[in-house]
Amino acid sequence: MDIGGMFMWKPMLPTLVTEAPTQKKWVYEVKYDGFRCGLEWTNNVIKLWSRNGNDLTSSFPEIVDWCKQHEKYISHYLPLFLDGEITILRTEFQAIFPLIQQRGRLKSKEKINKTSQTRPACFLAFDLLKSDNQSLAQISYKERRAKLEGIFYQLEINTLNIFRPVNIVQQFKSINEISKVVNLHQSEGIVAKQTTSKYVEGKRTNEWVKVKNYRIIPGIITGWDANNKYFKLSYYKEDELLTLGKVKNGFPTHEKNTLSTFIQENGEKFNRTTWSVPPSACIDINCLDAHEAELREPSFHHFRFDLEPDHCTNIIIQEGLAQLPPEIEISKADKLLFPNINKRQYVLYLREVAPFLLPKLNNKRLTMIRYPDGINEHFFYQKHLPDYAPDFIETISGEDGDEDILCNDLRSLLWFGNHAALEFHVPFHTIHSEYPDEMVFDLDPPSHHEFHLAIKAAQLIKEMVEHQGYRPFVKTSGKTGLQIHIPLQPESMTFDQTREFMEAVAHVLVDQYSDDFTIERLKKNRGKRLYIDYVQHAKGKTIVAPYSPRATEGATVATPLFWDEVNENLNPANFTINNVTQRIKQLGCPFSAMSDL
Repeated sequence: MDIGGMFMWKPMLPTLVTEAPTQKKWVYEVKYDGFRCGLEWTNNVIKLWSRNGNDLTSSFPEIVDWCKQHEKYISHYLPLFLDGEITILRTEFQAIFPLIQQRGRLKSKEKINKTSQTRPACFLAFDLLKSDNQSLAQISYKERRAKLEGIFYQLEINTLNIFRPVNIVQQFKSINEISKVVNLHQSEGIVAKQTTSKYVEGKRTNEWVKVKNYRIIPGIITGWDANNKYFKLSYYKEDELLTLGKVKNGFPTHEKNTLSTFIQENGEKFNRTTWSVPPSACIDINCLDAHEAELREPSFHHFRFDLEPDHCTNIIIQEGLAQLPPEIEISKADKLLFPNINKRQYVLYLREVAPFLLPKLNNKRLTMIRYPDGINEHFFYQKHLPDYAPDFIETISGEDGDEDILCNDLRSLLWFGNHAALEFHVPFHTIHSEYPDEMVFDLDPPSHHEFHLAIKAAQLIKEMVEHQGYRPFVKTSGKTGLQIHIPLQPESMTFDQTREFMEAVAHVLVDQYSDDFTIERLKKNRGKRLYIDYVQHAKGKTIVAPYSPRATEGATVATPLFWDEVNENLNPANFTINNVTQRIKQLGCPFSAMSDL
């Protein structure tokens, strides 16, 4: 890698294929959408190298600082060299390319340092090329992976935390298992690697292959550039024709020639090379994303002779980008469930938050509140499976002999959403344990005018439980209060023990701030005091799940918060179906840090 002091690393590259191999000698990793990067780690120097040999070190100080802080744990492995990807993660299996792109363009040291704190980048290691100054290129990938896992074991890293600047890419042995992960998280794709493969620098190899998780969306052909051979694509939003992007690759020669001839014969020439044509022909394209008139990795899929141009709309494009399961067809999509939010928008919201919501529902008896005709009409609670439910929804026998509902996959969540389940409530333990997996304080002010009391109580509880060695997380209730979640180690506390602990905390607060807080269950006796609800934390009781909507006029959401947001400026009404998904992209989910516990 080093010749005469010059850095010469060139990464081994996977070959693009349409299907991943399934033989026993292959293993699988999620493909992340970021910057391919080598991490050179010596006793004196930590360097980040791009695939083209550019020094990226100054652009990502959080990765360098993390390595320096943890160097003592792996000093006997140094010098080493890791191959990986620099990303900004939305989930543990999905990177956000536009954010890492923006980050890579920053030049100001001040801006880089600020961004590294507010939305840290992450180096995801997936190979080890040098350890203890010895090259590992000629040993098998299986052996290299074992050594890589040994280093991360010394670093006490066995799960992926999106806020940790250095992580190890998870490996899967089953194509079915990784396919489920990629589908749920809408990952960029899959990389399959032969366990016997050696590392060949600078070569594209068939021993590593990649499969892209393309979204399929339609577009209207509205132009052609004869110089660069790009076709312009558009779509309708209401009655306005807008630019979708451009596409060049993937066309069979005959189809490309037919299309360009059609444009020249029926279109209008703007200059020597550019033509426009009235909306007439539609095509489907493969892409990884479509945003602000740009398509990410677009390629021709097929013609859409069945689709009239005025039916090629932003709505169809949104559904294509969402990659809804084939079992889900949104019925009465334009029906309003909230003011100004229809069922289609609601189901697409659930699709986006599914990677965060589903883990909180997994293997827990689900109680839903359904509003078939919207939040201002009749509603009912449902915890038993209806007769007309599809076979893929899982159940478990309930105490009353009926089948209790489980929501363990994307199809189930979206099916419930399509049937107007607007709130999702779960107990504090799974079907596999009688022990709670968390403690949750529900802080309930009498109205939004007293919300400042919830802020005060949350900050006091945080201080108290941290003093006892716990790590609290906080979210809005989606209405007027806050809820503090305290994760527990498996089978570490019974419900009686958690009740005793939470009652003690509540009594301390009430004793010290009797004018502000109460444990009085009758609302009429609380006055203007905030109710600290610990009684609700019991077997059989439930709490609203993180990212569940609430049936409010504002379509508010029970939203995880960062603790520095819990201040006098906090307003729970600001977190809604309309903005929570963008918040996750920009900031990350605060509850993602639970993976480190």
